Amino acid sequence: MTAAVIAALTFAAPAAADEAEFLRKLQDQYVYLTPDQLLAAGHQVCAAARQGVPASESVMMVRDLLGTSVPAAGDIVSTAVVELGC
Repeated sequence: MTAAVIAALTFAAPAAADEAEFLRKLQDQYVYLTPDQLLAAGHQVCAAARQGVPASESVMMVRDLLGTSVPAAGDIVSTAVVELGC
């Protein structure tokens, strides 16, 4: 590989497939939430994680943001961490 190709691969933005997989794993279970709501919550989880916010606080944030149960919010947080690479 050339240096330009290696640099492009190294600095490329995360693939949209990560968002697609995030939605695929959650949409059937949480049909009352729109894809935009799920993605917004997932990205807020990642932003919070980058700031060092504990996952338990992120669960409460998602619960309050989306009006879900604590187990549902925990599922959304854990899926965001795995699929969105938080």
